[in-house]
Amino acid sequence: MKTLQDQQTFYIAKLELPFDNWDYLKEAGINRTVYFAYQKSKEIGKELIDFDDTIWPDDVEAIVATLRENGTTEFTISCRFCDLIDRLADFEKCGCKMNGVTEVKTA
Repeated sequence: MKTLQDQQTFYIAKLELPFDNWDYLKEAGINRTVYFAYQKSKEIGKELIDFDDTIWPDDVEAIVATLRENGTTEFTISCRFCDLIDRLADFEKCGCKMNGVTEVKTA
């Protein structure tokens, strides 16, 4: 039988915890943007973690740190918010590089 890790290209154990409340995520050191992107991507069956909602400037460093500490080297951003270029620049400042454009599976 395949495990969850075998079925998707991403798996972060600490993000497998069920959502209790905002304070719970904060106490566990989990950025809410990463948590919900991870959960939704897993639920839909995406190959990579996809950020399909607004990414706030203050979240970028925490997103990058969480993904790096768990060995995640690729993710997608499918949100159409108007500050996308600014967020891409923020990710670049944290050492991330844009690798191209792709279609992302939607719900």
